[in-house]
Amino acid sequence: METFQFKGFSLVQNERVFKVGTDGVLLAAWANTTGVYRILDVGTGTGMIALIMAQKQPDATIDAIDIQPEACEIARENVRNSKWKNNIHVFHTSFRDHVASTPHSYDLIISNPPFFI
Repeated sequence: METFQFKGFSLVQNERVFKVGTDGVLLAAWANTTGVYRILDVGTGTGMIALIMAQKQPDATIDAIDIQPEACEIARENVRNSKWKNNIHVFHTSFRDHVASTPHSYDLIISNPPFFI
């Protein structure tokens, strides 16, 4: 496993889950979280975007979802090792199933979908 270090947290990642990329970092950095208190991160991967959202808006509750079981395991580990472990909840589910089953509405839905050639 590799570790990617940010200013306020670090991430473990491996070759089977999409790694940290500039696009995801910029997307999270540029996202406006003013007045946002419930966030959904779709396709969380390592949990990086969820963690950046928590760093930007520490009072927010963040649901992070992914359909890959291994991605959820890594995201859970990264969240457990952060100071926002009580703010972020990782779910192994599809977007469709999550939307159908959650009682929550969201102030912000964010996603950095993977790029395939």
